Amino acid sequence: GRRLAKAMVDEAQIEPGHVVVELGGGSGSFTRELLARHPDNPLTVFELSPDLAAGLRRDFPRARVIAAPVEDLPKIASELGISRIDRVVSGLPWALWRELRQAAVLDALGPYLAPQARLVTFHYVHSRSLGRVATTRRLLQERFREVSHSAPVWANVPPAYIHIAQSPCPRPETGQPPA
Repeated sequence: GRRLAKAMVDEAQIEPGHVVVELGGGSGSFTRELLARHPDNPLTVFELSPDLAAGLRRDFPRARVIAAPVEDLPKIASELGISRIDRVVSGLPWALWRELRQAAVLDALGPYLAPQARLVTFHYVHSRSLGRVATTRRLLQERFREVSHSAPVWANVPPAYIHIAQSPCPRPETGQPPA
């Protein structure tokens, strides 16, 4: 919904020059908000469904839409010209996925996250009782120095809250986040 999209983009704290990646573009509610508020920032959208990706390309020609899972990022980053990601806005269904899938997504992003990168994602309030929400939070805490969540966005249907993860931990193979 519009209110969740606004809250997500608010929490992303996007600044001029930030490279932004959206995960799971879906019908485009986050894409619309990102482009409306940050039209000059480069935006790459990953959307697994070819049909949804085609709709995003048609509706948002300023965004670069990739019809692939984000786990493919390491294979295609150089051809996309992505060497650094400053902000990640995720609409992925974390609560539906097992730990290995969640970890694979975060690990694909890791090498590209700038030292002060920020990732925002959401869960619906009613999904808090699911063990996979706790898994998402733990995986974020293992990979970022700061992890918090917003107050519920009650105006969204269903209500949701936003996870905010900032400042990736150094990667074990180098000891440093990317420059």
